Amino acid sequence: MSGFGIVTSHVRKNALVYSAGIGMVAGSSVLSAQIPRLLGVATDQLRSAKPELAEIGFIACMILFFGVLRVFTGWAGRVLVHMKGRELTYVLRKNMFEKWCAMKPAYYHHNSTGDLISRALSDVDIVGDLVTLGFNMSISGLALLFGSLYLMAAHTGWLMTFAALGPLFFVPFLVHRIGPAIRRQSHRAQEALGAMSRILEETVDGIRVVKAFGQAEVFAQRFVERVEEIVREKRELARLTALFSSLVPLMVNLGFIFTISLGTFLVTRELISLGDFVAMTLYVALLRMPLEQLGIVVNIVQRAIPSLQRISCMIGTAPQSDLRHGFSGSKPAEGVLEVRGLSFRYTDNGREVLRGISFTLAPGEMIGVVGAVGSGKSTIADLLLRLYDPPSGTIFIDGLDILDYSLEKIRQGFAYVPQDGFLFTGTVLENIAFTDEHPDRLRAEHAAALAAVHDSILHFPDGYETEIGERGVKLSGGQKQRISIARMLYKNAPFQIMDDSMSAVDVSTERNILDNLLQMQQDGSRTATIIISHR
Repeated sequence: MSGFGIVTSHVRKNALVYSAGIGMVAGSSVLSAQIPRLLGVATDQLRSAKPELAEIGFIACMILFFGVLRVFTGWAGRVLVHMKGRELTYVLRKNMFEKWCAMKPAYYHHNSTGDLISRALSDVDIVGDLVTLGFNMSISGLALLFGSLYLMAAHTGWLMTFAALGPLFFVPFLVHRIGPAIRRQSHRAQEALGAMSRILEETVDGIRVVKAFGQAEVFAQRFVERVEEIVREKRELARLTALFSSLVPLMVNLGFIFTISLGTFLVTRELISLGDFVAMTLYVALLRMPLEQLGIVVNIVQRAIPSLQRISCMIGTAPQSDLRHGFSGSKPAEGVLEVRGLSFRYTDNGREVLRGISFTLAPGEMIGVVGAVGSGKSTIADLLLRLYDPPSGTIFIDGLDILDYSLEKIRQGFAYVPQDGFLFTGTVLENIAFTDEHPDRLRAEHAAALAAVHDSILHFPDGYETEIGERGVKLSGGQKQRISIARMLYKNAPFQIMDDSMSAVDVSTERNILDNLLQMQQDGSRTATIIISHR
């Protein structure tokens, strides 16, 4: 979907609400355009020898009525457009998050977390401004502009109208000259914001390493440089937008000068009435607001174009198909796991990480994968979990190629402990029972006992309800790994993979965990376990 296709698709889906909102906003502006004409009529009445007070009172009531109706319709229309515009920001962020969840790890090798956060926050907000402020201002400005022009021409003649509009013909030239520069500058500003987000995310994630190596000042300087770059780009963007926003009112002021000059000449020659002259000057003054609004809209559109392109490019990135022949089955992948002559490289030109790997793992069995650091042990886990797709005809579950299973069934059939023992913000219980919406406390305690972490948890301030902080920052490395093992055991999947997940655990505790796993198998467990280690 193209950049603006995102907006047009959203508008089509909500055509009824947008039609009502835009209609009310436009109606409000048209009502505003009636007031100068009424004031002109009232002026002519007051200059007459015998002013009709009743008619003047009627005009005053009409002005009051139009004013109240204009406020109500304008408010209601803007609320409707803003509501639907905010729905678009919700949908975009939801679609972006779902897309990120569907992408495979290779996608994140080329897209930093900072860039992704920048797109989800800043870019989406700019698009939100386009479909809220942009829509409201453009409709209001255009309705007021054309309404005023029609009434000006109908009641004061085309000569006065052209005098007022003459300088405005330069506005398209300004858009053509300055608009692309605003668009390019907005893109640079968004890129600078993404670079700052990358530095911030890396520094916060690695704050322990940064402090341990005494590099806090270095990273602070890098962050300051990125912020200064944002300031430079934003300052240049502000300069361009301010220039454009100032030149448009200047054209209106020139038109106002021409109108007063011509109007004075026509009134003194009695070619138009004083009321028409008053109405004309009010119309020209009224034109200032819609033209300023349209100038702001141009700025919003120019800023939104690069943001829409970035969002469209990200949403349009298609994840690799997770299903080859359409088989999904009604239960998780389970049975005998066979690896036959598995060879793998991450890229077409990259070195071969695995070569000719073969083994068979039946339910209830346990095998160990041992090798030096960088020998491809974790790659085996990634291929079994289909974080990367293995070559066809190399990995089978229950006699069926793993590529013929849906990702959903593969992920249901495997429980996994990563090397870093990654934990989520929340309580100990929520992390162990990660796969359940409603955690089972007894089941979690049993899994924690098998992972040799139950006693440690009981010493926490709130036991299983203890908040562990972002990524388990309040826990030691060994505690994080053991809670991750408990999370794997809690799932009770047909296959378990422990990827060097006891590197931070002391030898006696490691022996205890392995003994518990072996005892589970002796007690009749049908779970097949793969333990990966460098030792």
